[in-house]
Amino acid sequence: MRTIPVSPLSRAAVAASLALAGLQAHAACTLADTRIHQVQGSGPQSPMQGRTVTVQGVVSSLLYGKDGPVGFFIEEAPQNRDADPSTSEGVYVYTGKLALPALKAGDVVGVKGKVLEFKRNGDAASETQLQPSAAADVQTCGYRGELAPATLRLPLSGDAAQLESLAGMAVKFEQPLFVIDSYNYGRYGELTLSSQPRQWVPTQLYRPGSAEAQALRAANPRDRLLLDDGRTWQNADAWLPGPGGLSAANTLRVGDRLDGLVGVVSFSNGAYRVQPLSQPQVAAANPRAAAPARKAGHLRVASFNVLNFFNGDGKGGGFPTERGAKTRDDFLRQKAKIVGAIRQLDADVLGLMELENDGFGPQSAVKELVDALNAGVDADKQYRFVDPGLPKIGTDAITTGMLYRPSRVKPDGAAQALAIGDPARNRLSLAQTFAVDGKKLTLVVNHLKSKGSSCAQDKIDGVPDVDTGDGQGNCNLTRVQAARDLVRWAKQRGASAKEGLLVIGDMNAYAKEDPIGAFEEGGLSNLLARFRKHAYSYVYQGESGNLDHALADAALAKWVADAGEWHINADEPTALEYGSEFKSASQRENYYAPDAYRSSDHDPLYVDLQLVPIAGADEVALGMLGLAGFLAWRRRR
Repeated sequence: MRTIPVSPLSRAAVAASLALAGLQAHAACTLADTRIHQVQGSGPQSPMQGRTVTVQGVVSSLLYGKDGPVGFFIEEAPQNRDADPSTSEGVYVYTGKLALPALKAGDVVGVKGKVLEFKRNGDAASETQLQPSAAADVQTCGYRGELAPATLRLPLSGDAAQLESLAGMAVKFEQPLFVIDSYNYGRYGELTLSSQPRQWVPTQLYRPGSAEAQALRAANPRDRLLLDDGRTWQNADAWLPGPGGLSAANTLRVGDRLDGLVGVVSFSNGAYRVQPLSQPQVAAANPRAAAPARKAGHLRVASFNVLNFFNGDGKGGGFPTERGAKTRDDFLRQKAKIVGAIRQLDADVLGLMELENDGFGPQSAVKELVDALNAGVDADKQYRFVDPGLPKIGTDAITTGMLYRPSRVKPDGAAQALAIGDPARNRLSLAQTFAVDGKKLTLVVNHLKSKGSSCAQDKIDGVPDVDTGDGQGNCNLTRVQAARDLVRWAKQRGASAKEGLLVIGDMNAYAKEDPIGAFEEGGLSNLLARFRKHAYSYVYQGESGNLDHALADAALAKWVADAGEWHINADEPTALEYGSEFKSASQRENYYAPDAYRSSDHDPLYVDLQLVPIAGADEVALGMLGLAGFLAWRRRR
């Protein structure tokens, strides 16, 4: 519903203000022949395309390029608006490099320009614009004062006509809004906002294809809107949170709250968005968490996708690499963050994903990581890497890896590289058994086929592995086949009550999807579902869920004291990553810190095992105390 103040502005008043300002009346100020709502029309495109018109309106805000304003938004004066809610009373005036008069919000301007529908290649919709051909076609006509913005709330109706009817107009949100995605914040100044602190991947909460999953899939897009930064160039300094803007120490996380948002509705790059009129107040509703504490005597096992950890040729050269850092300096920045995160995670055994698959020699990525982790730390905190005795693990550019502390666990037998599912599609899994505290722990580290590329040419049990549209994406059957092969391998081991199995890693499947169901149906317990009500390790296109999982067999499940994620990455802006691309020199300095935060795009997960039952230990201790008391009593007798 629009809020319109009752304070009419007559032509006589405009003329009077012009006279007071010592300005000469211009045709654009005195001979407006068209209303803004006529330019906009009641449909998605202007009915006046290609025509040159003269309008008059009140400036709400300016849009800036690197060298100054490139356009501005104007709204029709209140007394000249129509009664049709489907027609917008605002429009964007694109001026490019024209020499504009100094404009501010509340100025009355006259504009003579051509009506155009602007869109980029691939855009499904367009933005109605006025484009003056000369600087003289934009004239200041006095000052009216800022107009009251219309009220807008999330969730939206789902009909694009809702935002189209407000295109070019100022709006305000009288509700708190929350950041749900910041992927493009550093480069394009975009934040995705919602009325909820977090939006969930439908298949994180519900079975694929279920009525509940379909309902959530439809509801999520209605409850989000892009907040832009009012600037048209890339890599501008990120402006929130205030007062100094984004930095490594002043982050803006998924779940943080914005209050008092006021802006102008615009359309560009294929999406409606809000260009801010003022800086909203930001509340850190999802603050950074310290590393999860661990109890004495527990064994910690963890899993961490390290975001393409490639060390070039291992001698300081070989950059840019196939997947990771573009320069050695960037790699060193990446290494510092990964090392910082792993050290704070304090795992005794650690599974890794997205390591460079370059073997186990002196120049390998895993060797360089272990050397960096061990530098300057006590012997009981140092790591070794598991070597399965192969030149490389599989043929993919990335691989899995495993680190362990010899002060805490001892390898029991040789490591195995397990072929699961279609070897042309699935990376090999890495398995190793450890002896610890009189028991055996077998850990299997996995990185199942991603959703990013098609498997439509493959058949699993005679069925083409296509994206069926149920929310599980590409290659779901390939991942299911891999999960079932792992379960089959686990059952063939013949494990005893003193040997537990833990399957961890990036499964590229959310909690309710078929691959995780295959693990559960095979007798493995989903530890994050057991210990965390709302688990997530990844944010993609504004939706959260956990692609990273820890699954235990019956023996190991009895030893688990806790399991969870450390939310250092998924909620953080990508701008805080190590890379120098799309950043100025000051941003490379300001956005970076050699800490754990945004060291990767996945959050690490951990599982704490209580291998020596505390209850039994307590009973022994109490018994000893009782015996000591009895002996003391006898001595007193």
